[in-house]
Amino acid sequence: MRNNKEVKEFQNIDGVRVPKEVPVERETPWRSMAKAISWRVIASFTTFVIFYFTAGGKVALEVITAAVGVELVSKMAIYYVHERLWANIHWGRSWMRYKLIRRIKLNYIRYKRKHIK
Repeated sequence: MRNNKEVKEFQNIDGVRVPKEVPVERETPWRSMAKAISWRVIASFTTFVIFYFTAGGKVALEVITAAVGVELVSKMAIYYVHERLWANIHWGRSWMRYKLIRRIKLNYIRYKRKHIK
């Protein structure tokens, strides 16, 4: 069953139904930063709990907190860079499929126009 967001509009060019351009949705740097922060809070809390219960008696709470603090900041920065790199990679986005179909059909129309004249 097709989702309503997947329905695309068409335009007729020389009797060929060509999908209209689909606007590209890209993530803003602010969204990437919010995702990095929220993920690091969850992941760092998990790390803290794991260290506390596995080495809590042997390792001081201050050492665990310091390790989690360093991990929180460094991995958040790395995740942010990773997100921004992936925001610029178009592979795997569904809108590219529609753009490819449009390009193929428009090339077919150009070919047909060129050979009819």
